[in-house]
Amino acid sequence: MSLSHIRNIVFDLGGVIIDLDTPATFQHFQKINKNPANTDLFQEDVSLFLDYEKGLISSADFREGIRKLTHHPDLTDEEIDEGWNKMLIQIPKARLELIEKLGQNHRLFVLSNTNEIHVEAFNKIVLATSGKPAIDHFFEKIYFSHLLQLRKPESAIYEFVVSDSGLRPEETLFVDDREENIMAAQKVGLQTFHVTRDRDILAFFSES
Repeated sequence: MSLSHIRNIVFDLGGVIIDLDTPATFQHFQKINKNPANTDLFQEDVSLFLDYEKGLISSADFREGIRKLTHHPDLTDEEIDEGWNKMLIQIPKARLELIEKLGQNHRLFVLSNTNEIHVEAFNKIVLATSGKPAIDHFFEKIYFSHLLQLRKPESAIYEFVVSDSGLRPEETLFVDDREENIMAAQKVGLQTFHVTRDRDILAFFSES
């Protein structure tokens, strides 16, 4: 794909910039679950996670939801946060170096389905990897689902980013690891790159 016409790039975070192991979190909470009748905790109350990702409940509400879900009322906030963050693995330094390089000639943004606890963890990983205090350092603007009370693949979240930052969709590349988010972005006219296990952003931009 030629990027000669691309002026703006909108990145997802999880699975694109930061490596994820989502099952690690679910397995952790399943292991400490005190109700063995619940063999798949996270199918029990999907709304808890979606509501938290959309900012419809607070971090305190989310933690209380985890205590109820696991039948484990004595879990501390710190224990819950540690388990919730187990899915966040690392940010390869080469990816941040690539983003800094792309930022020399492009406007760069983040659009991520995420939550308050994970954002704090993202920034700690960024600091450890790059010495920069937060992910914001690398981008013109960050759009997080929990602050917008919208989430991908809702068309409204893409439309908001385009309008808010004054982007032309035909000049804007959207990068994500989930097919449904890519398809939704295409419907609003954005150019897209679907990250897969075999082709990450380092591979894509080295070819383009």
